[in-house]
Amino acid sequence: MSGKEGKFLKWSSIIATVGTTIIALTALITVFVTLNAWKVQREAARPYLSLRESPQVEVKEGVQFEFKFTNVGVHPAVNLSSQTLVFDQNLQNKPIHNERYDLVNEIPKDTSSSLVIALTPQEIGVTSEYVDPYYLVVILQYFDPLINKQYQQTLFLKWHGIKDGKGQAIVHVQVQEKDKITNYLKANQVKIE
Repeated sequence: MSGKEGKFLKWSSIIATVGTTIIALTALITVFVTLNAWKVQREAARPYLSLRESPQVEVKEGVQFEFKFTNVGVHPAVNLSSQTLVFDQNLQNKPIHNERYDLVNEIPKDTSSSLVIALTPQEIGVTSEYVDPYYLVVILQYFDPLINKQYQQTLFLKWHGIKDGKGQAIVHVQVQEKDKITNYLKANQVKIE
């Protein structure tokens, strides 16, 4: 073998090695991108509970709030657990309501489930045609059986009380109010399960 043939074989071997390395790296990058896209797609299909309509307020011998949550995700939600807290807007007193509810039925895609909070006249202080505003915190925990993962959602809401004997609307709180509520919960050592 001449020197030229040896150099040619050496260079062709180097080129083949570099080409193989590039192909292997490309394959690894493709696998990485595919796995990440699959994880994102899987997470996007998770169950997600949403309020499709405004919560209902009924004033009769106390107050009753009804929330209708709908699973807008693709996967079903199971083992739904909710913790509800109600406390006055001045954030000075302990919560008047701190209850936990568990639902064992599966909530498939586009299926709704109701959560009702009933407060007695003694709890809410219904003595006249007027009741001060209250904050409501609803913590939802549920499980996705298809990807074996637990999720939690927390809703921070404000009920504008009773005016002229009529129950007012429930709305989402503003960012500043959320911070005050979070500090209130910490200061009162309210355990969120």
